[in-house]
Amino acid sequence: MKNKSLKIKILTGLITGGMLLSPISTTFAATAKTSATHRKEPSKLECKQTDIKRQQGLDSNLKKLITSKTLTQDQANKVKSAITKAQSLKKADFKKIKTMTKEQRKTYMNSKRINHVNPLKSLVDNGTITQAQANKIGITCHGGHQGSGNHKHKSS
Repeated sequence: MKNKSLKIKILTGLITGGMLLSPISTTFAATAKTSATHRKEPSKLECKQTDIKRQQGLDSNLKKLITSKTLTQDQANKVKSAITKAQSLKKADFKKIKTMTKEQRKTYMNSKRINHVNPLKSLVDNGTITQAQANKIGITCHGGHQGSGNHKHKSS
């Protein structure tokens, strides 16, 4: 009789424990799933919204430079075209490296580093804008940074 009573107590304890632990394991599973979704890549919509904001910021900053007579409209159009082209090339590179191994990615990025030319530097080199204008564009369009540092800075 005592043996049966002990078995019932153990069985009751196991069932009660299982019932108490069940919601906890579900909570941990939901938390793990939520954490995994936070690490995922941004959606296409988020990327598109970021691109739109970046483009609007570029347009706004170039308008300010035209208004302050730092740039002509023609120069601003060429700057916008060069920056947009550089951004699309960068985006294409990111898509390309997604499928590469870590070692392939490192080799590819090192080879691209040598060939990378700041779009503002190329506009200065071909005479579209002056170095002083490039410096002001770099400050205005890059939030206080002077681009990638591939061009020499002269005081205005």
